[in-house]
Amino acid sequence: MNTTNNTVLITGGTTGIGLAMARALSQLGNRIIITGRNSSRMNTLLRENPSWVGYLFDLAQSEKVGDLAETVHRNHPDLNLLINNAGLQLAIPFPDTAQSPANLRQEMEVNFHAPVHLVQELLPLLLEKREAAIVNVTSALGEVPFSRFPMYSASKAALSAYTTALRTQLMGTSVRVMELVPPLTATDMNAHRPGDKMMPATLANIFIKGLQKNLSVNRAGKAAVLHRLHRIAPSLSSKIIEKGA
Repeated sequence: MNTTNNTVLITGGTTGIGLAMARALSQLGNRIIITGRNSSRMNTLLRENPSWVGYLFDLAQSEKVGDLAETVHRNHPDLNLLINNAGLQLAIPFPDTAQSPANLRQEMEVNFHAPVHLVQELLPLLLEKREAAIVNVTSALGEVPFSRFPMYSASKAALSAYTTALRTQLMGTSVRVMELVPPLTATDMNAHRPGDKMMPATLANIFIKGLQKNLSVNRAGKAAVLHRLHRIAPSLSSKIIEKGA
């Protein structure tokens, strides 16, 4: 796919991986639209990047995704690249009887239901374009789950399976469907986790190279190593994840 002169919507674009993607794509001459929950951070970014457009939006309220999509349809009819990046990761000990159904649903709403809903709402707009793409950011934990983050792992596995199915359904159209699988990355969400972490800017560069090559699945760094290991020694890959590597 061409990596310049696109109109790009990035969810979770005010920090971490999403922000690194926004910066990298902006430098290549793309029009950037970001969503985020933190108004102070959003305002700072928009002051620093006056060509960007930002919308405050909490994907945990997946029932309001239609409102966001309507705004995008109205204000950005030239949209041709959707990046579902926003994510939520919570440690959930199942033996803890204090776990509420709302807690268990929250990650599925942000990490799975909201991206699927947003794709469904924006797909007609994307199909109008000569060249368009949907990029879903999943996780290595979607393939090798980490018991500390059970719902995060499950939601990313669901998003990965959905991405594969959507790609097949859209074959022969102008819309490519891609999956970016990051390794452990140096973001606020992973600040508490030990181990070597890929910098978001490095991941953004890997993403752009994959976008240029139309990679259906782009496994970055240790995510690619873990994928290969899991195919031949799944118990070993699980042990590595459980040790926090």
